[in-house]
Amino acid sequence: MNYYIPKVEPGLKLKKGLFFYEPSELTKSLYFYVLWGGEYIVESPYSIRRNYMDSFLIFFIKSGSMHFHYLDQSFTATRGDIVLLDCKEKNNYSVTEETEFQFFHFTGKGTQDLYNEIYQRNGCVFKLPSHQNNIPTILSLLASKKEIDFNISLEIYELLGNLLESTRNTFESRDANMNKVPPEIQVALNYINENYSSKITIDKLSEISNLSTSHFCRTFKKYMGTSPYQYTLNYRLNQAKNLLVQTNLSVEQISEDCGFYGIGHFIKAFSKSTDGMTPGKFRKICF
Repeated sequence: MNYYIPKVEPGLKLKKGLFFYEPSELTKSLYFYVLWGGEYIVESPYSIRRNYMDSFLIFFIKSGSMHFHYLDQSFTATRGDIVLLDCKEKNNYSVTEETEFQFFHFTGKGTQDLYNEIYQRNGCVFKLPSHQNNIPTILSLLASKKEIDFNISLEIYELLGNLLESTRNTFESRDANMNKVPPEIQVALNYINENYSSKITIDKLSEISNLSTSHFCRTFKKYMGTSPYQYTLNYRLNQAKNLLVQTNLSVEQISEDCGFYGIGHFIKAFSKSTDGMTPGKFRKICF
């Protein structure tokens, strides 16, 4: 990987590292892993430009600021920001003041899909609470020169997971503050909760919300993070799970009581939500 690292880096004042790591073949096939990383203090005219590198790159700006040009957009990251790039895309970063940052290049199985989801939701720049930013931990593992394949993979996964979770709309969270849901959506939620055993249509929900069907669906998804249909289905499935565990009602009766239009529909929807587990098997495991 040394051919990706400039031999001369104008503006580089101090560096800790670079720390390189050679993962096992098992790690390369199954885990996330770091290629190299370190900590720099730089000043103008520090600038790096790359056209392609088969890795992902993450920065943590400890002080100062760094300017990026990436995917035809320009932006600046400042103290406390985390920046995530796919180096297979052209990228350029530089500074105009003294800046301290930590970074590491990494890759691994599934990284592209996770990166794509993170970028689609939020772009490249993030902030995390200090207890969720484990970039320093990852660099410490690298510097230890120990066999850290599994540990460092877990740390990278946790970091990417924290970045992804930071992009989730408040109302996608299970502990969302329902007081923030507007009244026109709250009335629909109340209706679903009280009538989940009966037929529920989008037309009915939009009617009681006093919104057009299209406006209702857009607003519902904005605040609840899912469509009215999926929310209703999830609610029915949760009620069904409670009945399976807490009662001796037959699967057929539970299907009817929870608003499914047939036992076949219920079993299919239940199995899909539980990675193939039928209601009967779920009951045996959880009862």
